[in-house]
Amino acid sequence: MRSILILIMTLFFISGCSRTSAFDFFKMDSNYERAVDNLQTGTIVNSFETKAILSTIYLNRVYPEKYNDGEYFFVSIYLREDIRLYFKSGMNNKKYKFTLNGDQPIEGKELETDNELRIAMPITNEWNRYYLVKFPKQQMNKLDLILENDEFDSVHLVYQKDEQ
Repeated sequence: MRSILILIMTLFFISGCSRTSAFDFFKMDSNYERAVDNLQTGTIVNSFETKAILSTIYLNRVYPEKYNDGEYFFVSIYLREDIRLYFKSGMNNKKYKFTLNGDQPIEGKELETDNELRIAMPITNEWNRYYLVKFPKQQMNKLDLILENDEFDSVHLVYQKDEQ
């Protein structure tokens, strides 16, 4: 009698198991997967204090049909001193220099909260500022993206272009 009761209880608990897992609820589209795959992050730290965090996604790999007349990056940047300043400067901060293989950006557009691209990217943080940045087309396959500050340090993020 006791073994039958244990068997019934076991069957009851097992029958409550789901055929789906938590991963079934986190399906990603292919663009989002490519964005996650191309996400790189680096930090500038001085005396155990984070001064800057740079997160970038190489958009030429995520949306090759749309971004192909230059080197495009989705940029998320956090600068510690922007929190203290009334007028935030983000990528326009004169203390920081942002380059790709030594070239300055051709254009950089700050993205609003409801921007399509910002919503589609896997980076969200209320302290960061978000940009779509375009650099000149590079001949080299190695893309060295640098955020530097003469006072502290620099962040180097390296991407490889696809073979053409």
